Amino acid sequence: MGGVLSIPIMRVMRLICIAFLAMQLLAASPVSAREPFPAGSICHTSDKSSVGVEVRAVDAAGWTCEGAKFDWEQERHFIRFDFEKGPWSKKPPHFIEFDRYPFEKLTIIALGSDGGHATRVYTFRDTQLGTSSLKSLAELPRLDEPTEAMVMVLDNGNWPEALVEGELVVEPSVRATAGVIHLFAALLCGLFLAPMIFDFVFFRALRENFPLFHAAFCIMASLQTAAVSGLLPLVSGLSFEAELIITYLSLDLMVIATFLFALNFVEPLHLTRGHRKILVGMVALTLLNGLSTTLFPEAFGLWIDHVYFGVFLILLAAYFAILGQARRHGSKMAPYLILGFAPLASIVVIQAISVYLPVLGLEFDETWPQNFALLFEVVATALAVAERFMTLRRERDKALMAARDLEVLSELDDLTGLLNRRALEARYADLVRQGFHAMAVVDLDQFKAINDKLGHPVGDRVIRSAAWALSPGDEEDLIAFRIGGEEFLLLLRGKDAAQKAEGRRKAVTARIMAEVDEVQFPVTASMGYLDFKAIAAEPEANFETLYAQGDRLLYAAKCAGRNRTHSETLGEVEALAEHPRPAAA
Repeated sequence: MGGVLSIPIMRVMRLICIAFLAMQLLAASPVSAREPFPAGSICHTSDKSSVGVEVRAVDAAGWTCEGAKFDWEQERHFIRFDFEKGPWSKKPPHFIEFDRYPFEKLTIIALGSDGGHATRVYTFRDTQLGTSSLKSLAELPRLDEPTEAMVMVLDNGNWPEALVEGELVVEPSVRATAGVIHLFAALLCGLFLAPMIFDFVFFRALRENFPLFHAAFCIMASLQTAAVSGLLPLVSGLSFEAELIITYLSLDLMVIATFLFALNFVEPLHLTRGHRKILVGMVALTLLNGLSTTLFPEAFGLWIDHVYFGVFLILLAAYFAILGQARRHGSKMAPYLILGFAPLASIVVIQAISVYLPVLGLEFDETWPQNFALLFEVVATALAVAERFMTLRRERDKALMAARDLEVLSELDDLTGLLNRRALEARYADLVRQGFHAMAVVDLDQFKAINDKLGHPVGDRVIRSAAWALSPGDEEDLIAFRIGGEEFLLLLRGKDAAQKAEGRRKAVTARIMAEVDEVQFPVTASMGYLDFKAIAAEPEANFETLYAQGDRLLYAAKCAGRNRTHSETLGEVEALAEHPRPAAA
């Protein structure tokens, strides 16, 4: 009986051993094995869009945890941040900030240490702007349990490396709405646009082109700052492609405005003809470089930055060489332009070095250094424009003063200092409107005998003394003119105009006797006086007609015996009819 019972016991023991071995084999089989992710690692992989997140999130097989090279042929890219060790093991981040590139969808999954998970899904437009328009900000999903890892799945993204190189932060650098960064950017834009007011004033005053190019530079600087600082996409519904075009081309157009400003601003004497042609060529090259690299980037491939910055360095070298030579030749404006453009040029040079020599590690976010460089250039060039305006204003004021002096001299009689006939004809209409409605034509009697007997120098002194006697002095209602030779004309206003004219006529004799010793006999004057107040507003009462009437009265006085006045008051236009001029006695 004991032998019968031993057979089943042996079979059971055999079955137990087989089961144990089967369990060992299953435990060691590849199907159930899971390769762990290195603690605190950042790993990534690429695969077809049909591959689910759950397959990739827990197994490190096929992932790369060194470098940031992706298979760009694949549509779906996975990035996994492990929080088991490192700074995020105790306090997990809540946001990720990364370089802004277009994508179709970004899925972020938080994996908990107790098996829980949470998910957030973003489209490109859903992500928030970071510190500039070149940065994106996305909020991470949160768990109630400790977070073991954060997995990001990028579908149809242009640059998955940006997520690997992204920065995990507890608090975002900017808020979801306009923050201090955006307000400061708006303030800078306002400062850039402020000089435009003076530019348009200067253009209107000077009729020079350089204020317009300075205004164009200010507009482009404001647009560039709004674009790179995130202000433009924040306040507009532009597509990302449109934002990039504005960001790139506004910089190129700003540089073009800088070259045109220098072309028109630097003093013409200090820019050679060859330099002017070079500046025009630089404008064309800048436009070609900007349009080609912005609108047709695929034509350059990975060499686009090398081409763009290579051309830029050539332009900068030519620009500073031209301005340096202008300064050596004595230009006062060139130093302003050199100093103003130097900070922005330095940033461009650093960017170029980072492109050509990446091993130096000179990469940096140029957004705000560039903004401050633009502010410096706007201030420097605005001061230069103001200085140029004051210089041109002083030169024009001197020219106007010289012209006025020449005009005054051309209207003054050289011998007597009285106004001449040219001044009389130019001012006559205005003087009539001011109320000068009386005219007196005065002529020295028998003046030819003085010249014949005593000589022309004595005759000149006689004329000068007569002019002083007829001059108004402080009298505001009388103006004296020398018409020619020994003939004078007075314009008068006021009720006592006739008495004033007669008093001046009589003063001629006394003044000549007192001042010209060679004259031993009284030199008298005859006068024709005309009051035309009643017809002053009539078109027929012009200077030539009234002067002919006064001249007729003068010679009537001479014919009546000289040393007297013949006067007439005109009451009708018909009284201006010409009368034959009598011969002088």
